[in-house]
Amino acid sequence: MSTPTAGPATGTATAGTPTGIATRITTASAGITLRGLTKSYGTTEVLVDVSATLEPGRIYGLLGANGTGKTTLLACIAGHTFRDGGEIRIDGHDPLEHAPTLARLCFVHEDQAYNDAFSVADILAVMPTFYPEWDDEIATRLMRRFRIPRRTRSRKLSRGQRSALAIVLALASGAAYTFLDEPYLGLDATARGIFYDELLAVYAASHERAAAGTTAPRTFIMSTHLIDEAAELIEEVLVLDRGRIVLQADVEDARRTAFLARGFEADVLALAAGRELLSTRRLGGIVTATIRGELSSDERQRAEAARVSIEPTTLQEFVAAIGQHGESDQPAPHLAPHPAPLPASQSASESRSLQ
Repeated sequence: MSTPTAGPATGTATAGTPTGIATRITTASAGITLRGLTKSYGTTEVLVDVSATLEPGRIYGLLGANGTGKTTLLACIAGHTFRDGGEIRIDGHDPLEHAPTLARLCFVHEDQAYNDAFSVADILAVMPTFYPEWDDEIATRLMRRFRIPRRTRSRKLSRGQRSALAIVLALASGAAYTFLDEPYLGLDATARGIFYDELLAVYAASHERAAAGTTAPRTFIMSTHLIDEAAELIEEVLVLDRGRIVLQADVEDARRTAFLARGFEADVLALAAGRELLSTRRLGGIVTATIRGELSSDERQRAEAARVSIEPTTLQEFVAAIGQHGESDQPAPHLAPHPAPLPASQSASESRSLQ
């Protein structure tokens, strides 16, 4: 396990470009593009033909049940894990073959590891070496808000303090692409609120700088099981089911993708006819079903006449229903369009990380 992905202290978008300036990254190549990404551990397929296009300057939520490949996907994109097949492009480059791109990535996770001999102050002191856009002001503010002791050695930190430190490193890194793999699970509700507030503040500030033409806006990809809690932060979701992206959509579109129907079983199943039934719960003779699809006005009237109540799903309910659907032999159908293919890349190089 390692601390956030780091590369050479250049921070350039392309050779000759000033640190942090994204003027040479064309609109066509900006962002993250995945095409046919695969990864297995032994005979277990973890990622299966993962394809997606992520525009820069947004906050993405990577959602799905445990074991669906979220951590592996982030690790592959960030250069912590080699992919078996497929292509990854970040601003037009394969990060494993382009050191300046690696220098613009930061990856932190729940059980973030640090050098046990380092104090918190030591860790903070070395960060600018790996992140040329490191922001001491943000780090100092977050250290104060999270009340993290600087002199304490990393091995002496509590779980909550370790989670908070990981967030400090991620937000203060200034990395153009920041990957957050549930680093906040050790935080209580108050500390998570601080994290959400600070994430939005850092994100907004990056867009203000981008509007001035000096830097590219930051992109955050966050995996989380606290879906409804984080939903107000997220602009676009990617839902993984058994190693495949089965949905990529704006948050509001994702919420409209499915609905809850509650009533007598025969009436609910009649309403679900021709649609995908994601999950069902029974209490006596009453069935509550999560159904993918949209209802017309006529269908809503017929449901009301049959005393079937129709309710919107929360994002949490929708993702949970997909996970239950994934317990069957087949994963949920893929709804998100695939991006256009990119030229194949044959080589890869080891990523660098701070131990």
